[in-house]
Amino acid sequence: MIDFESVVQSFELLGAFDGIKGVSLILGMFAVASGVFLFLNHRRHLTEVMSDTQNKRILAFEVRKYRRRTTISAMITSTGFMLAALNWVNEPRVFTVFIMMILGLLLGILVIAVFDLFLVGLQQIATPDPRSQKAMIEAFLKQREEVVAQAKVESNVEVGPEGDHVAESVLEIPSPPSAEDGQATDENGYSSTSS
Repeated sequence: MIDFESVVQSFELLGAFDGIKGVSLILGMFAVASGVFLFLNHRRHLTEVMSDTQNKRILAFEVRKYRRRTTISAMITSTGFMLAALNWVNEPRVFTVFIMMILGLLLGILVIAVFDLFLVGLQQIATPDPRSQKAMIEAFLKQREEVVAQAKVESNVEVGPEGDHVAESVLEIPSPPSAEDGQATDENGYSSTSS
């Protein structure tokens, strides 16, 4: 079991090193810049979605997705500000509080991001794609035409558009004899009369 006091003491010890403060300032500036960039990118995407005329269901989903993602961007930006502020913190207890809040924000970012990933995946599964549906139908029709052409060649039977060759070919296949008939069958499955 992890002791909370030992965790606090290790963060206080970490705050005593001056080298960590310079690194936290650089990481904080990078996190602030990436959070602002993500926010602007999500805003641009929402503007594109709003300009297209789509159905209301997709539009509502995109607005909810925008809200989730801007929340994550704001959390990343605030994490960056807290990381940068660690440069000026001299008290070990305050440093520990800042680290705990940063870890809490990172956990929140992770939870919301996984939730968003799950919801976007479900939306993509549920949304039909007309191009892929058209390609799938064309592939099915091509396979069907190949089967019909092959059946024409094999059986020289006039095949209708509904695939009547299947019913005709089933009628041509001899049925295996039943045990009640008293007839023996050879290795090919054809019946021979035993007299």
